Amino acid sequence: MGTIDVALMLLLLVAVATAVVAYVVIYSRKRQQAQNAAEEARREAEEERQREVEQEAVRRAEEDERQRLGAERRQPEEELRKAEEERHKAEEVRRVGEEAQRKAGEEERLKSEAERKRLEPGKRGGRPRASPQDREKQEVQETKQRRPKPEIVCWKRGREWILAVEVPEDLLANSGLAVLQNASPLTQDGFSEGCWCLSQACGQVVVHWNEDEVPRETRIPLGEENYLLFKLSGQNQNQGRRVKSPSSGSYLVMVPDDWERDDALSGPPPVAPQSVSLTGYQAHFYILEKGGDGKIAFLTPEGESVVIESKASRFELVGVRLNDASEDMGPLFGEGPPQIRALDDQAWKDVGTIIVGEEGSGKRKWRTQFSPVPDGMEQGLPSEVLARKGGWYFVRFYDTNDDLVESLDFRFLCALREIRILQPSPLPSEDGHKPVCAEFLHEPGCAVEPADGLACSVQIECEDDKTILTIPPDPVCDETRWLVGPEGGPHVEVTILVERLWWAVGEEDNAPSEWEDQLLTLPCDEFVATSKKALWLRLPRRRWADEVLVGFEKSKASSYAIKVTERTIALPLRNFSDSQEVEDRMQKHPFKVWIKRDDKLIEGVSAVIPLSPSAVQVVSPPTPNWVGFGRKKTAIAKAVLQDGCGGIKVNGRPIWDYFKVAPPKAKRFLRRLLELNQVSEALSRMEVLITVRGSNPTAARQARAAAHALARALMSYDSKLKPSLKQAGFGGVRVTKVSSI
Repeated sequence: MGTIDVALMLLLLVAVATAVVAYVVIYSRKRQQAQNAAEEARREAEEERQREVEQEAVRRAEEDERQRLGAERRQPEEELRKAEEERHKAEEVRRVGEEAQRKAGEEERLKSEAERKRLEPGKRGGRPRASPQDREKQEVQETKQRRPKPEIVCWKRGREWILAVEVPEDLLANSGLAVLQNASPLTQDGFSEGCWCLSQACGQVVVHWNEDEVPRETRIPLGEENYLLFKLSGQNQNQGRRVKSPSSGSYLVMVPDDWERDDALSGPPPVAPQSVSLTGYQAHFYILEKGGDGKIAFLTPEGESVVIESKASRFELVGVRLNDASEDMGPLFGEGPPQIRALDDQAWKDVGTIIVGEEGSGKRKWRTQFSPVPDGMEQGLPSEVLARKGGWYFVRFYDTNDDLVESLDFRFLCALREIRILQPSPLPSEDGHKPVCAEFLHEPGCAVEPADGLACSVQIECEDDKTILTIPPDPVCDETRWLVGPEGGPHVEVTILVERLWWAVGEEDNAPSEWEDQLLTLPCDEFVATSKKALWLRLPRRRWADEVLVGFEKSKASSYAIKVTERTIALPLRNFSDSQEVEDRMQKHPFKVWIKRDDKLIEGVSAVIPLSPSAVQVVSPPTPNWVGFGRKKTAIAKAVLQDGCGGIKVNGRPIWDYFKVAPPKAKRFLRRLLELNQVSEALSRMEVLITVRGSNPTAARQARAAAHALARALMSYDSKLKPSLKQAGFGGVRVTKVSSI
């Protein structure tokens, strides 16, 4: 019994201890949870307070930014308001001064009249009246005091056209100079001094400055027509000046980028549209010929047609005009500067000022200005132009509001009298093109020098008062540039163009690198419907011809359009696959070209379709006894030896007549072959006919190819000659396949 009581007592104690421990644990856990909840509430309150602080800081920053922007917006407005007030004050001061002067003048006039009434007629004096000549001089002098007006200009930088306000140099040093567009200041260009880049294509540009502490301003409205028109100038047509309307020349038109060129009215573009410095706009290019019917026209997204009406040129330059083919510069005059001729008796009516100055990029270039004589059809340029002896100049015509209405440019050189070019037919003769002579007639001491590397193979012969250029029959030399002028004096650039047509056969997608002036041979298999071959034509320059026709007969000839930006044209031969001449292989058929230019038609044979092999067996003469082929890079030659009396002809001409313009080194190579003892002895009993294709006689390739072909023919004639000819360096590599000879 006692044992049971003890056990129960122990169990009771254990239960009590367990309950106490459980209570303590539960109490501790609840206390910890309460502490955690309090800490979480404190942390959330801290985060909420931090968020409120940050939001207050953002609100204050936004408020500060709004106040700053408002101040910036108000600053130009305040400046404009102050400038306007100052301008009104200045005008009021000027008006009061003028009124005072008028009253003083009126009083002086009345006083003078009273005095004259008191004087006897014989004793009356007076100010002598000015003659018309004196009045004209006075008007010119007054015009020279007028300041040039800021203008809207453009220029190309990289692949983008920059539009800007050009401020005259006379205003740049004035205090208070500010350029704004739509009341916002414009940014000055970092590369072009005196130019502020436009920020928009429309609105009003305002230029402020102080002159003798009097505020001045000029305003230029933009975008009234939703486009900007620029007359291009410069040697690469990479700069322009805004004009009211087009007449003739090269123009850039900046329009919204969703406008499209109206090709139906304007024709295909000379180049693709280009980007401009203003977002949402792009530049289109137009070339208007003098007296032509070209138009500047666009189509809007709504389908509306926008045509910028052209005005006929009101002025032209007349004088001793010289033969020059420059496209990017104005006409060239000799012996002195030209005169300005009005094309109608009302042309001078609205012209207030004419500015003449040096053309080209850069600042601080010479210029002057004058007023025209209204009743004269021709105006001479100021004497300062003649005193400069030569150069490249612009002539700009401004109306009475100082807006540009027309511009021209020209070159002149007093030391140059005439340029003569004996132009042959553009199509080659049976023997190919011949060298062409160009003569510069000038004063002693005047030099004619190449302006680029293309003229390096042109022969130059200098005399006291004349320089003669002998231009070889090479397509690279057809258009060359020259610098002409006296030593230490002004020089002008002159372009000489020899109008020659060249052709070649090649893949229709790849323009050939080598051009021919000899009759081509076109096998019948190049005319099949799947052929990729084409007859390529190379014109003297872009826009040289109006239309090209090709075929066997003019009545059946195919017409091909010429892109205004290209001087080469590909004529696919597969277009003639069903022609009767291609199917008829029993006789030769000429493949002709017709060129339409300036209402004239030029006709020539560019290629022939040869006889079929079966026809050749019937009608061809016996094959010559000894034949050899030679090659030097792109030049291939064929030499035929026949019994004869020792003559040698190349492409139908005596050998030294054909190679008279070849390089001296090439002539020595050919002469060394002919002077070998065994060769000269063998050739004394033979007639040699050499045909050469590729390259041209002015280069070394044709002469070397002809020498190798002749050596190979001699080896065929007498195999014992082969070791000595090879040892002497003749024969070249063996030519196994020749298709063009």
